[in-house]
Amino acid sequence: MVGRFQRGLSIVDDSVDVFRDNPRLALLPLLSLLSIGSALAVVLGVVLQYHSLDTLITNDLTQYAAIFIVMAVSSSVGVFFNAAVVHCVSRYFDGEDPSVREGLAAAWQVRWKIALWSVTAATLGTVLYIIDDKLGPLGSLARFLFDIAWALLTYFVVPVIVLEDTDGLRPILEQSGSAFRETWGESVSASLGVSFVFFPIAVLGIIGIGWAYFLASGTVAYVVGSLGFVLIVASIVATQVVGMIVRTALYRYATTGEQVGPFVGREPNHVFPSK
Repeated sequence: MVGRFQRGLSIVDDSVDVFRDNPRLALLPLLSLLSIGSALAVVLGVVLQYHSLDTLITNDLTQYAAIFIVMAVSSSVGVFFNAAVVHCVSRYFDGEDPSVREGLAAAWQVRWKIALWSVTAATLGTVLYIIDDKLGPLGSLARFLFDIAWALLTYFVVPVIVLEDTDGLRPILEQSGSAFRETWGESVSASLGVSFVFFPIAVLGIIGIGWAYFLASGTVAYVVGSLGFVLIVASIVATQVVGMIVRTALYRYATTGEQVGPFVGREPNHVFPSK
């Protein structure tokens, strides 16, 4: 397991190099954040305009409907832009120089698969929220365990949606689960590695904003607060891009045996010794 963890971290390191070679990919998660933020702001504006906040808080049915809508919107937008990243990264691995526009066009071509996946994820998320809300500690435990299992099963969903000619939810899940079984150690350790690299940057940003809000004043507070906000956004963007680079490279290696991106120049048996 230690060997798998070390291999995962080295994959992350080389994936960061791929990001350095393609800095324009940062535009895609930025657009995702902007789109999600704008959509949620519109929803909140409608709620406030019609004085529906009290109903939203006190009425279970309205609350669950709102949760579903938020999850569906966030998931569909997030997956759409991640799909664009996967397309660009995959083409880069093939020696091409894809543009952000090409990535967005590729994501648009699979929009119905993205919609299917997003509605499914939002439905499951809402059901789990209801279970958690109604069953107390037992529901919380069930939700926690299912969330872990679901995250592992769906680890490669976005690469499958973009790179495979699959229709329907079951084939997507089967392909993602199969790829994860082939790469479970490297996938988990690579995900942890991405967090280890970029999470401290987000923490620094949170500390900066907190310090500016509670302890500073005037120009210094605005400067430090703004810098903290930039650090948080930068960590989110980098996590999204590098995470998709890692998943795309792992998926292509697991399914085709191609040594692309972080795997170029590596001995195959040192990457997946079980294969």
